[in-house]
This record gives sequence, C-alpha cells and structure tokens, in this order.
Amino acid sequence: MNDSVQPNDIYRPTSTLCTLTVIGLCCFALLDMAYIPGGLYGMIGVGVFDGGIRDQNMIDISRWIRGLSGLAQLCMSIFLTISFCMLMYRCAKNARALGFTGFSHTPGWVVGWYFVPFALLIMPYKAIAEIWKSSKAEVVPGTYPEWWDESTGVLIQAWWATWIVGTLFTNWGSMLSRSDSLSMIGMCIIPFAAITQVISAFLCIAFVCRLTSRQSAQAKTLGLHPNP
Repeated sequence: MNDSVQPNDIYRPTSTLCTLTVIGLCCFALLDMAYIPGGLYGMIGVGVFDGGIRDQNMIDISRWIRGLSGLAQLCMSIFLTISFCMLMYRCAKNARALGFTGFSHTPGWVVGWYFVPFALLIMPYKAIAEIWKSSKAEVVPGTYPEWWDESTGVLIQAWWATWIVGTLFTNWGSMLSRSDSLSMIGMCIIPFAAITQVISAFLCIAFVCRLTSRQSAQAKTLGLHPNP
C-alpha cells in the first residue's frame, strides 16, 4: 500500500489529456458503429433472415466493412491507449497531491494492470475505483482517510461491465465469423458487441470528464496553483 505523498506528487491539470481521451473515445465509438451494418450484412449473407439461404455478395460486403473498420480501430486504439493511460496516471498522482492517502495501487500500477493477462479483467477497475472514490470526497483537513467510505457508484461499474462484455463478445464474434462455415452465431454477435462497446465508450467519456472536473474542483478548494 502506498500511503506516502512523494515530493514529485504535484497537482497538474488534466484537461488536455481528458480532451484527447474523449476525442479518441468518440472516434472509437464511431468506428464501432460501422460494425453494426457490417454485422447486419453478414447476418443477411449467412441466411439469418431468410431461412439459411447464403448470399456471397453480402458476406463479402460484411467482410470489407469489418476489415476497414478493424484496421482503423487498430490505429485509433494505440492513440486511445496512450492518452487514457497518461490520464489515469496523472489522476492517480493528482489524488496524492491533493492529500489523499491509503491507496492500494501506485500510479504506475494503475496503468500497469492493463498489460497483465487475466488480471486486466478486474485489477484496473479496482485501481481506478480508488481514484474515483477519492475524487468524490471533500478535501477537508483531517478527513482524507475517509474517502474509503465513498461508494464506487453505478457509472464506473456500468462502464467496466460493458467494456468487459463488449470486448469478450467482439473477440468471440470475430473468431466465429472468420471460420470457413461463417457461423450464424458469430454474425449475430458482432452487432450486439458493437452496440455494447459504443455504450461503454460513452460511459467512459462521462467517467473521465467527471473525474477531471472533480479533481479540478478539489484543487480549487485547496487553493492549489496548477502547474502546466
């Protein structure tokens, strides 16, 4: 547990990183929306709506749409991963600069958990939930440890749940739809997964904006002079 405030834990505004992350999430959501018609074309192609009659042209259109969207998403995911991780790292540092203590995860591990197989399903959520809870607490001298009593809330829980479900179903649907038999199940999963990920992206936008706003308000309450 990292309870101490380090000398380099200086409050720095995160508005720029938040803006970049929101832009990345919006672009990612738009690209996810392209999977919806791609999946519908695939469903028509494998005969979901007409009793199993295959339409190769529809199948080819579906693959073309999903292929272009997937390539664009790959590029965007690099940008989004960098901006989001930088934002979460800075928010973790800011929480300490604001005087909060008792965190179970260092700023480095707030980001690092995303790159640990299997642990990434739950540990990043726990690390970010700590920052989120501290952002909800009042910054009054002598009450800093009480941020533990704050509730996580529905927003972050809904965001994490939809992100996990959307990611798992996207991978499952892509695997099934790439098979030679072009599974109907795989084609039906793709639009559902895309819609879930779009919802997750907008929930994440709400989360990062509110976290940034709350920490900014806390800094103002303490009379901190932000460093660029």
